[in-house]
Amino acid sequence: MDGMNGLLLTPDADHLFDRGFISFEDGGEVLVSPRVDKTDLQRLGFDQLMMQSFGFSEAPAVWRTAAFTPPQQGYLAHHLTDVFVA
Repeated sequence: MDGMNGLLLTPDADHLFDRGFISFEDGGEVLVSPRVDKTDLQRLGFDQLMMQSFGFSEAPAVWRTAAFTPPQQGYLAHHLTDVFVA
């Protein structure tokens, strides 16, 4: 059990993360798989993220967190290569 291998996410974000539909860059930026249905993103409250991804300036929310530590980045690298659906 490593405390660096864990994220505190809302249940819907955790569900998407566990199935590889979202992930995070080392700097904290949220990545969304292109395979996620846009309507589903809206239902889950990720519509602002969707607007940002497509270049709409109206998106009020910033979908990111603080930068991750090097130990966390190692776990996220695994998630990006082995779990994230690109």
